[in-house]
Amino acid sequence: MDVLRTAIVIGFAALLSACGAGTRSLTPGLPALPLQAPHQAAQAPVASVGGRLHVGADVAPPAGALPVAAHHGEVRISHGSVRDGVGRAELIAYLLADAASYADPEEEPGTDRQLLPGGLITRFAATPPTVRVAAGTPPELLDETVRVVQAINAALPRDWQLGFSDVRTPADYPGPGDGEILVTFGRQADLPPEVVPPMGEDIGLAEPRYSIVPTGDPEMPWTIEIVGGRIRVDPSQTSGLERLGVIAHELIHLLGRGHVDPERFPGTLMVAGGSEELSVHVLHPLDREALLAVYGRTAPGIPLGRFLDTLGPWSETSMHVHGAIDAEDGEISFGAALRNGLSQPWAEGPTPNAHLEDNPSLSGSVRWTGRVVGLTPRSETVSGGASLVVDVATLLGTVDFTDLEHWEAGVAPGAVGTGGLWLDGDLSYRVEVLGNTFIQTGGDEGSVTGAFFDPDHEGMGGVVVRDDLSAGFGGRR
Repeated sequence: MDVLRTAIVIGFAALLSACGAGTRSLTPGLPALPLQAPHQAAQAPVASVGGRLHVGADVAPPAGALPVAAHHGEVRISHGSVRDGVGRAELIAYLLADAASYADPEEEPGTDRQLLPGGLITRFAATPPTVRVAAGTPPELLDETVRVVQAINAALPRDWQLGFSDVRTPADYPGPGDGEILVTFGRQADLPPEVVPPMGEDIGLAEPRYSIVPTGDPEMPWTIEIVGGRIRVDPSQTSGLERLGVIAHELIHLLGRGHVDPERFPGTLMVAGGSEELSVHVLHPLDREALLAVYGRTAPGIPLGRFLDTLGPWSETSMHVHGAIDAEDGEISFGAALRNGLSQPWAEGPTPNAHLEDNPSLSGSVRWTGRVVGLTPRSETVSGGASLVVDVATLLGTVDFTDLEHWEAGVAPGAVGTGGLWLDGDLSYRVEVLGNTFIQTGGDEGSVTGAFFDPDHEGMGGVVVRDDLSAGFGGRR
């Protein structure tokens, strides 16, 4: 069978609720987050939440939900399980509704919608796509696109992280090509006539390119997968968190999800018209769960029945390890959560009053020390020393994790020295400081993203993500 490609325009009507804060705006009087560039799409997301900076996924346990298991110096280490996820029944109900959204029985046979039969779990092809923006995209809109990709990547398995190209597409670019998602910003009035949304009301459009692929299976002779696509956003009609929601909504369309009933599933970005509740973390829990389930447990274009077989057990309970340090302006917290095969690290603390480079009390080489705690894919807890050293003149530094030890799967960590050596016991990363954040520039395998905390940069924290470990860390100057 020849490969057939088609484009389906899926609209995203104007979100129902507006949000006042801009993408990078923090509490009034506090410094903004630095603009993100394409090469930073692989870093963990950083968000401002009520005067605190949060690094990594939105998976921190509720305050007081975990018992303290040990004290590692001044750091309180907690460990345990919390019922904080979307249950299997709700996830399946959502995916059933999503699969049905791709088949409209009222459409005439042979139309684009009829190419997507109900009961098919649609997703991107066998390899992760690369996101590209058009030439001339303003830095603020590029920043927002990168932040959305960071939030989506935090919910995906590590082997399905979206790429982000440094190369901008020219105005006459014929793409997107296979494996590409092209993001363009412009006014509705300037759209080509063939893609103008009905009634001119939509502020975002997704245009997937599908392939119909033979399978060799007599019971299912063909399947559908998304091989590329474009999203269009009108920035003049939306701003701030609302625009982040629009970009995320359209990108998730190109990852295979359709619209669902807002009354039945209010806690997702993928309702027609948009969620009434917008989050600085961009995605809602159901959005994150569906991404993990579809890209962690299935293949492109699998029938719903087979998907339910491959989904297997789906837990709503997470295992957590959590570290906490008392600081001048509030607690510095960090840790990791493991559920359904994905370990996600996080860290948070009070936002500084100025960028690190503008702090007159800092000079020369400055050191912060503390702890790192995390989880392996086998549910082992890992802990060790954490230190950050920054040369204030160059804004370059190193993050070192030392004396790393681990405890058996599911076992709470004990006192320092009671665990077994983890790997060779040490990890080291080079970093550069950007505003009140820092990102990895070299070193061991994995990715490090961090931030400075407290009014005068007394604290720091962040996450390290590797195939064999996801961990949060924190410390004080």
